[in-house]
Amino acid sequence: MRVGWDVSHLEFTITDYYYFGKLQRFLSKAGLQVAEVPEFTQLVDYDVIVFNYPEQPFTDEEIGLIRHWVHDGKSVIFAGYYKDEDHVGTNINQVAHKFGLSLDLADKQDPTSDDPYYFNVVTKGGLRGVFPCSDTVSGGEPVGMSSVGPVISEVRFGKGRFVLLGSCVFWDSFSLYLKDNAEIALRLLTDKDL
Repeated sequence: MRVGWDVSHLEFTITDYYYFGKLQRFLSKAGLQVAEVPEFTQLVDYDVIVFNYPEQPFTDEEIGLIRHWVHDGKSVIFAGYYKDEDHVGTNINQVAHKFGLSLDLADKQDPTSDDPYYFNVVTKGGLRGVFPCSDTVSGGEPVGMSSVGPVISEVRFGKGRFVLLGSCVFWDSFSLYLKDNAEIALRLLTDKDL
């Protein structure tokens, strides 16, 4: 399984030792080949494509390519953040709307969390995760629920799937080993059911 981690839209880099180094090492030990991809068109060479906090908007041509890649069998994962910080939610919604999904661009706080209210507790299929600073997701098939609503949703399109995550930091170095976050990350990247 080859994962292309896009950086052409100023996303958080997976090679950043401090923020995502634990994720990079965890995925490598799990047998996934993860590469940072600086040129958007090079993403075609990967089975799974990740856009983690894209700070630049997408062109119509790029959106068309993403739809084509998903239709042809790739998994594409977009990870957002709460309150439309840096217009990331707006940029993601440019693409997500084409699949019938949307980040709600809201400030959702989970009053049931045993951590700070911004640490939304997510449950699905026996797994329990923590999604810090998460937005909620509308549309598609919810695959991760918190007390404030869905924070993970997906759409099967053609032979592939499009996944929308409300939080880009649930798999960062701080959060990766909270509850079942590492297992949730692995299942998302290997197209296994949560």
